[in-house]
Amino acid sequence: MQKLTSLAVSMFLLVSSACCHIPHGAEGTAGGGSTIAAPTAAVFTKPVSFSILQDYVKGEDLEEVAKDFRLMKELGLTTWRGSLPWGDYEPARGQYDFQWLHRFVALAAQNGITLRPYIGYTAPWAAAGGTDREDWNDPPARIEDWTAFVSRLAGALAGHGNIRSYEIYNEEDVRQWWDGTAQQYNEVLQKGAEAIRRTDPRKQILFGGMVYPDADWVQQACDKYGSGDSFHILPFHAYPETWTEKNIVLENYLDQGYPNHFQGTFVPWADQYCGRKPIWINEAGFANTPGKSELDQANWWARAFATFLATPRIEHLGIYQIKERKQSEPVIGGGENYYLGISRPDRTRKMAFFTIKRLIALLDVGTLTIADRELKVEVLGGTKDELFQHLFVRPDGSQVLFVWDKQGDPTLRIHARPGSAVVEYALDGTPTPFRAYDGKTLERVKLTPGLVRIFEIKAAQKG
Repeated sequence: MQKLTSLAVSMFLLVSSACCHIPHGAEGTAGGGSTIAAPTAAVFTKPVSFSILQDYVKGEDLEEVAKDFRLMKELGLTTWRGSLPWGDYEPARGQYDFQWLHRFVALAAQNGITLRPYIGYTAPWAAAGGTDREDWNDPPARIEDWTAFVSRLAGALAGHGNIRSYEIYNEEDVRQWWDGTAQQYNEVLQKGAEAIRRTDPRKQILFGGMVYPDADWVQQACDKYGSGDSFHILPFHAYPETWTEKNIVLENYLDQGYPNHFQGTFVPWADQYCGRKPIWINEAGFANTPGKSELDQANWWARAFATFLATPRIEHLGIYQIKERKQSEPVIGGGENYYLGISRPDRTRKMAFFTIKRLIALLDVGTLTIADRELKVEVLGGTKDELFQHLFVRPDGSQVLFVWDKQGDPTLRIHARPGSAVVEYALDGTPTPFRAYDGKTLERVKLTPGLVRIFEIKAAQKG
């Protein structure tokens, strides 16, 4: 059995009492209106990258895969993440079948697609047996079988230059996806990493993407079992508002109480126990199930880009997924899995596709300076509830501004860095000149409750 889509089965859901919004600043009075002070976080610059996800079963029609690759490139993304299930490529001990996989990797190269696969899902013949009736999520009975498979896989693919990394298993911190112990996971991580380094030492190794920023799991992996030297990148997943309780929303997803507070616990523990490494959200998404519109999904993605990329240390955002599964196809998990795609099974684009396409064009520039603290926002009228604002500065000096209020409808005056002109982008990516701008201040920015407004402030002209 193999995984066809991803499910964030959140133990994180159980953490509910510590949820709260961290205000962006205290209120005062200035110029006849209420002024929202700039956030206190320092201005900082960090690398930022993106990927797109889609799982493929061995033997899938490569002409259809090529259409997906073209859709990814239309979106502006050329890095793919997906699964390489052990049982597909070693259906019986010592019987390896990489023929389709070679063709898949070569097709990706022809289309300019970089690959970051994750290896996992134990072959049934190799499974140790767990507490459920499944076998694909069991640890291997013999670590030698796992090591042999990883070594053979990495060796077979070593000649393909478009493979950049290997990730070891997936969502292993929740029993639905890993029906074993932390110690057993750390053994497959360490032995898998050793096999890859012996066979193809140029490849990066990723820790298996956790269901949420799981500080306890990281502590076990790196402190108790000593896996910190086994990997280069530490990823986790984010599905707030699809698989979380109602009081856990995108804006507070990272701000949960001990031990799941991202800045307060997860990052310090990761740095202390594993050594400072890049931290990625390598899988995120929102299911527009019945009752949730395409506008809801598009708006979620605008909020996700702004919130996650403004967070210190998060350097990557993985988008799940390029295309919805057909209702006739089996998936592991609930019905939400059928609605996570940003295009439909026939590849017709949903609104979120165009939102993400625009944001990739604006923000996929290598490095971003997060300058939230330079913003000054005045409330001129209407009602402010929970106001969020994030400012990103590109290397060319242009700025990208996101602003929204969860339930309020304030009219704002926004001061940012000087610029030459402003373009506003609707959630479908459509640009419109924003005229109420004097080179420093955006005037009369009226918010609709819950909806993000996105502005590009063109760089000030030199001389």
